[in-house]
Amino acid sequence: MLETQIARLALMAVKLWPRLRLLSMLLVLLVIACIALAGFSARSVFLALSPASPSGIGASVAAGLTALVVLALCAFTAIAGIEALLQLAHDFGRHRVGVLLGLATILAVAVALRAAADATELTASDGAAPGVALILLAMTGWFQRTYRNAARRGFRDFHVDVVGARQFLARAAHGG
Repeated sequence: MLETQIARLALMAVKLWPRLRLLSMLLVLLVIACIALAGFSARSVFLALSPASPSGIGASVAAGLTALVVLALCAFTAIAGIEALLQLAHDFGRHRVGVLLGLATILAVAVALRAAADATELTASDGAAPGVALILLAMTGWFQRTYRNAARRGFRDFHVDVVGARQFLARAAHGG
């Protein structure tokens, strides 16, 4: 079980908790999103196959397999995305990453405001744009405090943190 990608994501969140709580909470949200996506996919498969399966056993087995496959793919994609972001952060440096994070936050807030203005009735998907905007706002504030304000007591070295995170992912990928 510990060799699965979703377990690696969850372990990353646990190991980050004492030092970097915001990133740990974001990883927990990512784990929850992967589990929810797997659950919704399994439910869709079960509902699609249940008319053809009078006992429901076949539909249940197919739904269970679908949940496992979607969960594994979602977690693998999340880890690959994290690795790609860490590579970009390593290549760009803290100043460019801060600017890109700020621009992404401005764009997300603009999209959320546009979605709120256009929404005539609330649906479940309408919460995605403001949620992403809030997450990016929190990340931008944290990034500014942690890496851009050298006078702050908890100032950290961006390059050292990125290299450490990449080494942590490499060890996790090889079971270490």
